[in-house]
Amino acid sequence: MQHNSNMRDASQLLRRKKFEASEKERRVTFFSTMVSDFEKMIVDLDRQIAAEEDLTRIKDTEDPQYSFFAKATAKRRQNLLSSVAHVKSMLDVAGRELREVMVQVRDLDSIQNDPPRAAHASSAPNAMSALR
Repeated sequence: MQHNSNMRDASQLLRRKKFEASEKERRVTFFSTMVSDFEKMIVDLDRQIAAEEDLTRIKDTEDPQYSFFAKATAKRRQNLLSSVAHVKSMLDVAGRELREVMVQVRDLDSIQNDPPRAAHASSAPNAMSALR
């Protein structure tokens, strides 16, 4: 009976970890898409600024005649650049978390699919500590 209970617990843990992995994978995809979308918007804003500067023939942002539209667009661009940096840091964390949970899934999956080997593997750390 104990063996069946352990197998059921391991199976439930594996399912939970696979669910966690899929959630983390969705987050990575979401953040990647956000970065890509923001970067496209930044390129578009760069074009708008350049077009406005070409139209007004004033490229010096300190010139009192510099386009208000170009200034406002440059501010939006700067805000997006800050957002990209922030989302990239969240993407890095999400990617690291995904890699960690994928290792856990792989390990749990191998334990569940090869129980005798798992018993041997679990004794390895004890053997290592005995050597110290």
